[in-house]
Amino acid sequence: MSDSIFDPKADQKKYDFWMRTEKPAKTYSILFTPRSGSSWLTSILTGTKAMGTPGEWFNPALMHSSTRAKGARDLDQFVEVISRHEAHGGIFGFEITYHQLKAVFGTEGNFMSRFDDAVFFWLTREDIVAQGVSLDKMVQTRVSHAANNDAQEIETSDNAYGYNANSIQKWINHIHAAEVGTERMISDFGLSPVRLSYEAITSCGAQKVLNLFAEKLGLDGFATQDVSSGHRKIGTSKNDEFAERFRAENRDFMDRIDAERAEMLSRYD
Repeated sequence: MSDSIFDPKADQKKYDFWMRTEKPAKTYSILFTPRSGSSWLTSILTGTKAMGTPGEWFNPALMHSSTRAKGARDLDQFVEVISRHEAHGGIFGFEITYHQLKAVFGTEGNFMSRFDDAVFFWLTREDIVAQGVSLDKMVQTRVSHAANNDAQEIETSDNAYGYNANSIQKWINHIHAAEVGTERMISDFGLSPVRLSYEAITSCGAQKVLNLFAEKLGLDGFATQDVSSGHRKIGTSKNDEFAERFRAENRDFMDRIDAERAEMLSRYD
């Protein structure tokens, strides 16, 4: 973990202020891979005002400012204050990728020692080629979500996006490495996460997803609410064309990836 994330002289008055807030009664973690619908999921869960605000609180790229705002001088202090500040309904939730986990906590054991009582969800995407194209497009165009960009920006970025097989393969490998690492942690620590996929959550809709989370978090009497999200799919026909082309031109690579993912995907049935 980068030492620059924390300031050893961070204002402890801020830390003391947030520590006066009651500790959340429940914690849940959404383990995920990028471009798997995690932002949409965060938005609808946050919208209930009953299931925390499960953002990427342990994304090292975002922690520099938030640790100082909370007066956290080290990781343990940050876990304590962010879980209090971002709790709603007595629940703290967060999303984290395997690469973020390793960057911030160092080892799976260090992570689990702080969240051994959490309820775990594991969000992936069945179509890893479409996922790799989406991630490649996001990195290349710097447009990630329709909620944050107008139609013209999205169209402009789509027009600018060019096919690069090497780049798509790099991101597929990146995603698959995170899947392998997460599955290993699940096995090593005997976790039984609720398994979700991009395809499943986007097809069944917000209300069914919220009911599932409420059930797994033990929210008896949770009333389904009319919660919507400003996040919309920004993938276009170009995404589909590039994904189809990549599979056709990289059959040996994809045969290997598909074979290695088969057991994991079978657990989502």
